[in-house]
Amino acid sequence: MRGPGHVDPGHSGDAVHRSAPARLWSSLQRIDAALPIGVKLALPTLCIAVGVGGILGVTVYRSEANRIRSDYEERAFLTSEEIRVDAAVHGGGSQSRIDYPDVQRHIDALAGIDPSILRIDVFEINGQASTIMVSSDHSRVNTSESDATDLADEIQAARTSMAASHDDRVGQADAVHVTVPFDVPGQAPLVISIHLAAAERNDALAALLRNFVIGVGAASLFALVALAIGLRVLIFGRIERVLRASNQLQSGDFGARVDHVAAESPRDEMLRLASRFNGMAASIQELHAEVEVAATVDQLTGLYNRRFVMDTLDREIARARRHGEPLSVIMVDLDGLKEVNDRLGHLAGDEALRYAAEALRDVLRDSDYAARLGGDEFVAVLPGCDAAMLGRVLDRLQLTATRQAAGEGTACTVSAGGAVLTGDDHAQALLDRADTALYEAKRAGKNRSRVAA
Repeated sequence: MRGPGHVDPGHSGDAVHRSAPARLWSSLQRIDAALPIGVKLALPTLCIAVGVGGILGVTVYRSEANRIRSDYEERAFLTSEEIRVDAAVHGGGSQSRIDYPDVQRHIDALAGIDPSILRIDVFEINGQASTIMVSSDHSRVNTSESDATDLADEIQAARTSMAASHDDRVGQADAVHVTVPFDVPGQAPLVISIHLAAAERNDALAALLRNFVIGVGAASLFALVALAIGLRVLIFGRIERVLRASNQLQSGDFGARVDHVAAESPRDEMLRLASRFNGMAASIQELHAEVEVAATVDQLTGLYNRRFVMDTLDREIARARRHGEPLSVIMVDLDGLKEVNDRLGHLAGDEALRYAAEALRDVLRDSDYAARLGGDEFVAVLPGCDAAMLGRVLDRLQLTATRQAAGEGTACTVSAGGAVLTGDDHAQALLDRADTALYEAKRAGKNRSRVAA
């Protein structure tokens, strides 16, 4: 048997495992709620744009950088080819050996013409050693070296019979080192070694990198600005308009709508949301109007109800006193409504009430307020009405109700009492004086009207 505090040890771990994903999901929901939609849309979009742009930019940069390097190396290869051709012309074939002094003159001429040539050497490879036969640096001519690190490129080129190039240094200067092997019949393998100054190439690569960084930055900035403008116009602006309209609606402005939503069935989701909001707001406005009417209007007669007219009377009394204007009220009661109900039924009695309401509307101005207090009692508030005008209104009301009673079987005559606002009156006191005048008219034989003293 399990009590209220019992915990099954076999299930406690499951509860922990189930709660961990729930806690994680709750944390993600809090983060999602804390971030504006702009951040959630812009960050991944920007990352994708920068990523794709970066890949394309790096690809273009590497291609252009390789072209610059290749162009520079091609200059060295062309120079080596010129030397090789000159050496072949002045050696091999019918001659026993290359005419090295002639090749030396050629190399000196090339070095004098092209300042980017830091050094040119022609090596003769003999096993694991090499001898510099010709050099733009005359002090290096006829020097022999063993298979050392600084001669590894030349020896490797002679062994593989393949040209190669790589970055190197000559003294304190950066250089492009090109090695080109060639063979002359009857002689040991030869290698032409050329060092070209890399400063120009490095400047070109640095300019390329600088332009690449500036271009990527400008493109990223342009993409960011375009993204921000696009999101602002197409999403955030529309969201703000919906939020602004919803705030207006929440504050009681039932005519609030999202503007610039022309299409009836837009395909854009944000416009469709705005269109749905406008439809919802229109329904709320219509419903509010109906509720407002139901809250202020008597459903049977179409006149105002007791609550509305009492609020209106307080307001009109304050306004009349503020501006020093007269104010009158009229209390009306149907004569013989009970007999109509007993003889013809309650539907006929309702019809009699509607006739009385119509009589009131006929004799009142647009600025007056008429209401059904309940049962067969009516009240009217007449702003700006003095005693003389009040008497004339009561006379017209009596005449209209009498004509209705003579022409319609369900109409009744009315008794009415009126009162004019005095300095000491509050709303209930004014109504009480009008009600007293009404009952004086009733006691006088009905179908009459009286004005309170």
